[in-house]
Amino acid sequence: MKRVDFIYLSQEDVLKLEIPMGKVIELVELGLGEHGHGRVENPPKPGIHSKPNAFIHAMPAYYEGLGIGGLKWVSGYPSNRALGLPQIAGLMIVNDMETGMPLAVMDCRWITAMRTAAVSAITAKYCAKEGTESLGVIGCGVQGRMNLVAFKEVIPGLDAVRVFDINPEAMRRMKDDFEAELGLEITPCDGVESAVDGLDMILTATQRLKEPLVRDEWFKPGCLGFGLEASRAWYGDAILGADKFITDSWDQTVHFYEQGAFPDGLPELYAELGEVVAGVKPGRDSQEERILAINIGLALEDVIVADHIYQIAKDGDYQRLTLMKEDF
Repeated sequence: MKRVDFIYLSQEDVLKLEIPMGKVIELVELGLGEHGHGRVENPPKPGIHSKPNAFIHAMPAYYEGLGIGGLKWVSGYPSNRALGLPQIAGLMIVNDMETGMPLAVMDCRWITAMRTAAVSAITAKYCAKEGTESLGVIGCGVQGRMNLVAFKEVIPGLDAVRVFDINPEAMRRMKDDFEAELGLEITPCDGVESAVDGLDMILTATQRLKEPLVRDEWFKPGCLGFGLEASRAWYGDAILGADKFITDSWDQTVHFYEQGAFPDGLPELYAELGEVVAGVKPGRDSQEERILAINIGLALEDVIVADHIYQIAKDGDYQRLTLMKEDF
């Protein structure tokens, strides 16, 4: 029996590859297009929940046409911050689709942050109204920051950003870190309404909430909205009143609804994001449409990025671990 080895990549190994946001967007867009054509096996993610506000999810995906596949095993524990640990952590496994043998095991935290932002950017590419210039961001943590970078990649004309976070220091850092770098005017605000009312796009990137934040009257005609925390940050009338509701996985959205998300009821699905990317359905039909995107997060988005990382790293000087040397 042949010896089976695989490479191991830490978070620092992945970061040192310096894969740009533009490349991640390109990869995820390709993956979503394959999903829209029905060429990806991506079952709804099962999970375990050791705390009421925490999860560990298993996320597998297989690309029939591209011949790549793997699994993300990811945890989300908001209480970790008090312990000096990251909220999101886990592993990616890339497998050989001919033999099933593992090819690589790597950190998933960077991949998760980048692909989530890439999905938002791809949604904006197809669904933002023409001439979009303004964005309101609620939550200035990792996802608020990464989404800002990704949006600028696909909407170069974006120039006015309002932000709100319960931590004033997070708003200050976002302004200091990105205003000059991205060529934006970033304005910290004193509340949700002043940060989002009447803007071209609204992004909520928050944690679990006691009550929603974004009201229907602030979600003006022509606006494209994003809720990264499923349905929690948007009031029910804003969700149900959108002209189009888009998600990357309807099956997963229904699964979340069955677990308590969307307490006011599921909105009518207009399209899965992959259908829009594949050209099966148009994104925006008019400048006045209110479109809400609640992309749940698909394993296919992680796997295609992880496979790219493996292809870059497979011949490099990285740690190699042995799964087995001989039969038992």
